[in-house]
Amino acid sequence: GFMKGKRVLLIGIPIIVFLLWITGSVNLWFYSIRDIAGNVEVYYLEHDTINSEYSVSIDLSDPKSNEGKVLYDDGENQIYISDVIVRNEKEHLVHFRTSGNYNLYGASLVTATKHSRVENGWFTSNFEANAFATYRGYTFKVYESGTSGLNYKDGDDFGLYLIPHDTGVTIDIAEDPIIDVTLSNLTMHKWGRN
Repeated sequence: GFMKGKRVLLIGIPIIVFLLWITGSVNLWFYSIRDIAGNVEVYYLEHDTINSEYSVSIDLSDPKSNEGKVLYDDGENQIYISDVIVRNEKEHLVHFRTSGNYNLYGASLVTATKHSRVENGWFTSNFEANAFATYRGYTFKVYESGTSGLNYKDGDDFGLYLIPHDTGVTIDIAEDPIIDVTLSNLTMHKWGRN
């Protein structure tokens, strides 16, 4: 009687795994937006430009306190601060992470970078957002410090230099540690099944 019980258990596990695989759950453990984006045969890609502006306040006196602050959230796609770096009086940076939505039917991602398909399954990534900072009443353009491809399961990341190129503005953290960053012209990526 002992062997019988064991055999049932061994048959049961493959069936459960098979059912999970059929429903797509197993796939999603290993799956990512990058996999969907790279699968040109199965998924098409559409871009939409989001015209609204989105802002977030950064406290330069306490860089860690900014982690997780949300710039954009539409319920399915988020952009949030992952890191603020204050190196010296001339160099302050903010890094953003994006989190999209994906399943076996497709994916969506909103980010400052436009990821486009080129030939042979390769991608190009171009920073296309307009980025401005406002500090003590002055608003000035800020520039990207770097962008990534679809490096995470659910998105990408990008950074901005919080440096006023306008010589009339000097950031003095002791005087005022708060700087607002505003992004517009974000790109909504939508992948769907062909």
